[in-house]
Amino acid sequence: MEVILLESLDKLGTVGDIVNVKNGFARNFLIPQKKALRANKENKDYYQKIKNELLEKNKKIINDANDIVSKISDKEIIFIRNASDNGQLYGSVTPKDISNYFREKKIDIKPSCINLHSAIKKIGFFEINIKLHAEVVCLLKLNVATSEENAKKQKHELVNKKKEDLSQSKNNSPQEKEEIDLKKDSDKKEGIIQNKVDEENKSETKIDDKEIEKNNKVAQNVVKKKSESKKKISKNKEEENLINDSTKATKETEK
Repeated sequence: MEVILLESLDKLGTVGDIVNVKNGFARNFLIPQKKALRANKENKDYYQKIKNELLEKNKKIINDANDIVSKISDKEIIFIRNASDNGQLYGSVTPKDISNYFREKKIDIKPSCINLHSAIKKIGFFEINIKLHAEVVCLLKLNVATSEENAKKQKHELVNKKKEDLSQSKNNSPQEKEEIDLKKDSDKKEGIIQNKVDEENKSETKIDDKEIEKNNKVAQNVVKKKSESKKKISKNKEEENLINDSTKATKETEK
């Protein structure tokens, strides 16, 4: 379906663009949320009437987004969390947690505007993307530690590591620099893949637990039926013995 965008949307286009999207996406999201109009003749004429108003509105949104970025770009974001000895968090840091952190500082950033490169489930430094508008993006670092003291220690270690990397990069050849960059990209991808594998394993474990429980119930029913069958056979045997004894006694009496 062709639609006219009423606001700039990431990976789609800017205000006034006519783009082709899936019918369901248009009917269930873009049009009900007033982010787009069907691209028919009537709506095209209507857009021309409201075009200047929309452009002004979009400009204000961008200016507001840039104001927020200027407030947070130099901020040190620290999250204090409980963790095990190996640094694994008892839980995780989510976009909602980060949104609440900014809300406490009177800065409105919705969870949907916060993009994590991977799930934050351990202590350390993490990069997060803040996308307040299709044209306004900010990259921040998040320091997750078990205490304020450890947060300072982690920051100090990061600064020292950057200095070492900078010093080493000056001494490396172009080929070595390329190999280092490729390794970083590979490590990042492996981290994302590992997170997906962990989620799949959790799902499979739940399914296995249900299957085991189901099999246990089936086994219990089989044992129960076998026990009932044995009791029935034993009862029938007793009745047969009683009949035989009675028949034998009757014959002796007749003699």
